[in-house]
Amino acid sequence: MTNRKTPPFLVVESDNDDANPADDLSTFQGCLTRIRDGEGSDGMLWPEENLSDGRRQSLARIDRAAVGILTAVEMLHAANRCTTMATPRRHLDEGVVEGLFFACRELAELVCREIRPA
Repeated sequence: MTNRKTPPFLVVESDNDDANPADDLSTFQGCLTRIRDGEGSDGMLWPEENLSDGRRQSLARIDRAAVGILTAVEMLHAANRCTTMATPRRHLDEGVVEGLFFACRELAELVCREIRPA
């Protein structure tokens, strides 16, 4: 959703030169903490600093959900096109298509909940 030119993390020069990224991106706990702190779909923390931390986290969740919706809808579009143009054995299983619809619905509901002011 956002297009930032800077990388989502700072690479720290280590003494042993192993080129690992910073701890907040090179450990599971660090990545999880960063996501919970308000990392958007682009891996960056929400850029508007004049908002409360809670609102920044909420906007980051909205951003991630919107990208999820876009991805699922693109997959549904491809499945629909395949249904109209390909032989039946090449169609996606109906359960997969239904799962994509449910994913879109749940993500859209998350966006609707999160977009409301606190």
